[in-house]
Amino acid sequence: MDLLNESPSTLVSSHRNRFTALSCIRLMIITELIIKIIKIVSISTVLFLKRNEPCKQPLKAFLGVFLVITIIRSIIFLSKNRSFFNIQIISDYRDNPDLALFSNFIEALVLFWYLIGFHWLQECTNCSNTNRVLYYMTALFITIGIAMFVLPLMAIIALLLLKECVKPKLKVVKFNDQADLPDESCTCTICFEQYEIGNEVKFLPCSHHFHCTCVDEWLSLKESCPLCKRSTGFFNELLDEQYDDFIN
Repeated sequence: MDLLNESPSTLVSSHRNRFTALSCIRLMIITELIIKIIKIVSISTVLFLKRNEPCKQPLKAFLGVFLVITIIRSIIFLSKNRSFFNIQIISDYRDNPDLALFSNFIEALVLFWYLIGFHWLQECTNCSNTNRVLYYMTALFITIGIAMFVLPLMAIIALLLLKECVKPKLKVVKFNDQADLPDESCTCTICFEQYEIGNEVKFLPCSHHFHCTCVDEWLSLKESCPLCKRSTGFFNELLDEQYDDFIN
C-alpha cells in the first residue's frame, strides 16, 4: 500500500526511470514483428482464397514473391534485433556486418519488386473489377512500400534545408572593458589579437568568445567551437544534450 502514500510526481518519476530508451526499442521491435506477422497472414489468406480467380496480370505472382521476401525480411529483422533483449544498455549492442549487408541486398530487391508490381498494376485495367481483393491488396502494399522508401528521403532533405535555415542566435556585445567578459581573457583565440574598445564580441553556447568576423568565418566552415569543439548547430546541440541519456 506504499503506492497510495507516494506523491504523483514520485510515481511519474518512477515510471519514467523504468521506461528507458532500451525498453522503447524493445517495444518497437515487438510492434514491428506483429505487423510483419499480420502482413504474412493476410497475404497467405488472400492467395489461398483467390487461387482460382483469373487475373490478366500476374498479381498473384507478385504477392507470392512478396510473401517470401516478407518472411525473409522478418527472419533478418529478428536476427538483427534479438540481442536488444539480452543487453542492459544500448551501447552494448553489436551489429553483424554480414547480416547487415544481406539485409541491404534484400531491401534493394524489395524496391525493385515494388516497381515491377507498380508496372503490373498500371497494365491491369480490369483487375479492379474482376478481382478487387487481389488488386487492392497489391496496390496497398506497393503504396505503403514505396512510401516507406520515399518519406525518409524527404525527411532527410527537409532536415538539411531546415538546418541551413535555422541558425542559433548567439550573443553579441560591444567590447568596452574587461568587465564585459566572463573570464580574464581579452584576446580572440582565432586571430590572437586583443579586443579593442568598440569591437563586436560574439559568445558561443559554451561561453567562449571571439571577434564576430573571426568566429563567423570559422562557423561558415565548422559548426563547432574552436576551443572546446562543442557543436554550435541547433540540431547538433539538441543531440549532444540527449546522447548521454539515450545510451544509458
